[in-house]
Amino acid sequence: MAVVSEPVPVTDLVALYRSERESMVRLARMLTGSATVAEEVVQEAFLRIHQQRDHPRNPQGYLRATVANLCRSHTRRLVLERRIRPESRLVLDNPEIDEMWAAVCRLPFRQRAVLALRFYEDLTEPDIARILGCRLGTVKSRLHRGLATLRSELS
Repeated sequence: MAVVSEPVPVTDLVALYRSERESMVRLARMLTGSATVAEEVVQEAFLRIHQQRDHPRNPQGYLRATVANLCRSHTRRLVLERRIRPESRLVLDNPEIDEMWAAVCRLPFRQRAVLALRFYEDLTEPDIARILGCRLGTVKSRLHRGLATLRSELS
């Protein structure tokens, strides 16, 4: 007799949504550079959790990893689109923020993801390695290179 797994219960999903949605949208915004795309990515991540037949052991971690992976997929699509059409520039009211944001957006996705998870989500390096599916040393080197690039560009 086969055991059929049920999707994540709606009550658990609602609680997860209420507790994690805002921080996941901020993370996705940092990784994609777009508030609209961030909202879509987070909605897709919650949909994927709901569609899982087996309950994730760590729903918050699964959600964060799903958001990061969906942002990575979006960034890959953007690279292909930018080969066809020129990039539009995001302009903010504060020139210092605009300069920093532009420098962060120029970083490779993997460095940007590590920086966002470390400083924006305040995660530890081992947690970041687990979310991004890479080694701790890789996280440390991406963090170091990303910060070094930002320092050199902004000094």
